[in-house]
Amino acid sequence: MSSTENQLRERSLRRLQISESQKSTEVQWMPSRYSSDVSQYVLVRPPRAPCGNRQLFGFPIVKKELWNMGTIAFHHIQPDKTLPDNHFFLAMNSLTFLELYLHLRVCTMALGKVVGDSKNIPSECMSSGEVRLLVLWRDTEPEANCPTPSQVHSLEDKLGRSPGWWVEVPQFR
Repeated sequence: MSSTENQLRERSLRRLQISESQKSTEVQWMPSRYSSDVSQYVLVRPPRAPCGNRQLFGFPIVKKELWNMGTIAFHHIQPDKTLPDNHFFLAMNSLTFLELYLHLRVCTMALGKVVGDSKNIPSECMSSGEVRLLVLWRDTEPEANCPTPSQVHSLEDKLGRSPGWWVEVPQFR
């Protein structure tokens, strides 16, 4: 690899680093080990949580935001169809619409632990030190399931907040 290619790669990596002051783990991107395409980046996995729970990569989200994005995604996926006037339909299918629209391999909801400053997290997302998350990847997922920087930036633009790594709160405690 030439020095020019190395410089371009380093410059791209610096642009892709996202610092998260309110999280315990910084979000960073690195070139994929499995792709010869220099533009293919994947997330750097954080160290395992001391409690042993998985780390989740995603965004704090309010259910209404998810439903609004689900509505937009539905209209992009099926532009000639009318969205049923049924709140339950939208609530149950917003994640699927978003997954299809953005070509995500992982798109689910979970609870994460709030670590550090929570001032950039909408209060509607939080409850008793936990935050509702739109999860795009888990530290246990294969690299192939990692969202792309453009998928992450698209959601970041729509939500107006940055993603981060969160320690999963198990569903059944």
